[in-house]
Amino acid sequence: MSECVSGGGVADAAAGGGGGAQADSLVRQRTVPDTCDQNCSPMYNGVVVSGEKGRSQCSLHLWSKKALLNRKDIPKHLQFNPYIETGYRPLLSAWGCLMSLFYFHNETINIITHGVPMLYILVWWRTLLPWGDITVPLLPWTHLVSTVSPWVGSTIYHLFMNHRSGELCYKSLLHLDMFGIWITQSFGALTTVYASVSCLSTAWIWRVLAIYCFVSLWCLYKDLLAVLGGFVGALRVPEKWVPGRLDLLANSHHIMHVVVVYAVYHLHQGAVLDLVWLSGKTSCPLADAQSIL
Repeated sequence: MSECVSGGGVADAAAGGGGGAQADSLVRQRTVPDTCDQNCSPMYNGVVVSGEKGRSQCSLHLWSKKALLNRKDIPKHLQFNPYIETGYRPLLSAWGCLMSLFYFHNETINIITHGVPMLYILVWWRTLLPWGDITVPLLPWTHLVSTVSPWVGSTIYHLFMNHRSGELCYKSLLHLDMFGIWITQSFGALTTVYASVSCLSTAWIWRVLAIYCFVSLWCLYKDLLAVLGGFVGALRVPEKWVPGRLDLLANSHHIMHVVVVYAVYHLHQGAVLDLVWLSGKTSCPLADAQSIL
């Protein structure tokens, strides 16, 4: 088995201060066969090990389970679930993160459950709405954007969260994920809101929509704090009951991903009905709605 250091990193460490102890710590880190061009950053106890020329690199075998780390061996910012003990990817380049699609790790289910809906919507968007029956402008496109946004942000986040750029990159990806969620929460319901007030006067419709958009923008900040707080303080069920047993499948985040997809599917079904109704509406049930206001 080849060591996960390049250019004689172990020998260099042994020659410097700390001698045998430091060399031994480098040897003990996870190593894999040098058979592929996928670069990673070697770590020990969550700390990236740097060589004389900067960050050392190692090669990971694409299909090897040996490429995966335990929780104690990854950076602190990736140790957010204390009950997921194994299956972590090391810090990787962008290419290495992409290639992690081809072996199983503890983010695979998260990537698949939101990546598949994302691809489906992007490829089959023409079939998702009865375009021939819809004459309402803008709302159909707003709806499509709101249904695909959470999957785009989530897929990118889970795929590249272990990028070797570190914690700053991770936080940027997390913000992207939260932004996608906010778009769905705010604009996913816009079609239903418009349908609810469509019988009012034009002036009142615009007032309601303006208030709704203002509240949505205000909630952008509030939602980020709420979701981040929930991210840290979640119950972590069921992996909390059997730590280490659900690292790769059926942990709380996997279940949440599936439930969210199901929820957005029903949001879509309701929006389609609203769009068709708005397009075919010739009169309002409340004929004197405008006179009331």
